[in-house]
Amino acid sequence: MKSKFRIVNYGWLLFLVALSTAHGQLRVIEEEAIPFTRFLSKADFDQRYPGAILDDPSKLDTGWYVIYEHESLSYYFGPILLESTGQDYYEQLKTTVGEAVDQRPTIEGYRLELSFEPKASSSSSTATTNPPAEESSESGYSTPQPAPKPSIFEVIKRWFGF
Repeated sequence: MKSKFRIVNYGWLLFLVALSTAHGQLRVIEEEAIPFTRFLSKADFDQRYPGAILDDPSKLDTGWYVIYEHESLSYYFGPILLESTGQDYYEQLKTTVGEAVDQRPTIEGYRLELSFEPKASSSSSTATTNPPAEESSESGYSTPQPAPKPSIFEVIKRWFGF
């Protein structure tokens, strides 16, 4: 029973790898969807989290994104306000992807990272080429961009010494 459950758990990711979307498009999905990738089927996941399709990464809302790309798939989970929250979500998806790769070792050349988007100069065809999986896994997340302007809550925290 447990192994059957695992096949369903990672079915959506394996299905994503097998399918391709239109070139140049990316799917933006709320980060709260990441934990559901472990147990929802592909159909249930897509119904619950349809996301938004964008054709240009420069149109992304500013924030941290957990990015999964493989072949012509581009899934951006976010935007996430805090980098530390993004790292937590990144680790969750890294575990899920790692277990899917263990079940299907032919999955390689994907990109999985935490990145502050949109990048200042976004050249989608050259910057998002698919590096080997080992390279993505070692880096963990990309070099952070300059932090967003402080919010009113951060100013209040500084006033009170937090």
